[in-house]
Amino acid sequence: MQPRSTRIFIHPFPLPCSIRPRAPKFIESSAMASATFFILVAAASLLASFAQADLQYGYYNMTCPGVEELVRTELEAIFTDDSTLRAGLLRLHFHDCFVRGCDASLMLNSHNGTAEKHADPNLTVRGYEAIEAIKKVVEKACPLVVSCADIMAMAARDAVNFSAGPRYEVETGRRDGNVSMLEEALTNLPPADGNVTVLTQYFAVKNLTMKDMVVLSAAHTIGVTHCSSFSKRLYNFTGAGDQDPSLEPAYGKTLTTKCPTDKMASVVPMDEVTVAEFDLGYYESVYNHRAVLRSDAALLEDSLTGAYVALMNNASSLDIFFADFAVAMINMGRAGVLTGTQGEIRETCGVYVD
Repeated sequence: MQPRSTRIFIHPFPLPCSIRPRAPKFIESSAMASATFFILVAAASLLASFAQADLQYGYYNMTCPGVEELVRTELEAIFTDDSTLRAGLLRLHFHDCFVRGCDASLMLNSHNGTAEKHADPNLTVRGYEAIEAIKKVVEKACPLVVSCADIMAMAARDAVNFSAGPRYEVETGRRDGNVSMLEEALTNLPPADGNVTVLTQYFAVKNLTMKDMVVLSAAHTIGVTHCSSFSKRLYNFTGAGDQDPSLEPAYGKTLTTKCPTDKMASVVPMDEVTVAEFDLGYYESVYNHRAVLRSDAALLEDSLTGAYVALMNNASSLDIFFADFAVAMINMGRAGVLTGTQGEIRETCGVYVD
């Protein structure tokens, strides 16, 4: 899939201000949308530069010039061998940022099985080896300069772009944490069956808004999920052996065929419309009650998130979505970061903490 690279600008979104994004620097996407919807918000860009004083665009321009292109080149080869890692690396970054912040603590290992990666929600996370491979190449070019956390952020951005999604600028300057606890992953990662109230609370802890939440949920437009993640919706929604009534009946039947009770390890795409392309197919699925995860289906049950889903269920909204997604990813990338003299820059991302 060829990446998209035409520039667009942040837009004033016509929903209530409580779920409008915090706009960062300009981003890139597939095509410039109507000038009615897209403007350059210079003041917002300036304010964003103060949102996380030690993160900045082009942080490595002097100390490791060209590192982002180096990462991108390595990823292109990795995705050629395994295109499914695009979704894997996006999820890896998300799961890292929601526990202790974007500090690469998810990469850390434990002899005793007590690190974040050993927590139940992380057992199916993929992409560790890809990050280590990229880190090895980066270390040869710039020893002990570029953090694993920044490589993960770049990789997530490029994973989206190589899936025909937007290419946006990533703030860098993160340092790596050296603490990784299984229990924190269990308590900080949003549940796959959460409703909008629950999900909004999890995101708020990371200084992310409801708007960020409904936008970042669309990362599910690429990738798959295991049947065990939504089996309750199919076979025992209320404890009476019933199916979730919000699930479109014909699609529910299709899912039971793909996920019989004795094959919960099977996987299904989270966006059946366009499985491997970063687009509006996710919102189309949610709008038509064909979302796989309960947390995705729940977006229709709230007036604000439901309004956004409805707006995105239209091909003309693609650039709006791309702009919003870039903003939300940059916002998430600021969560709990270590900067300055905090944390460390390590040679290997997956060192052992015990």
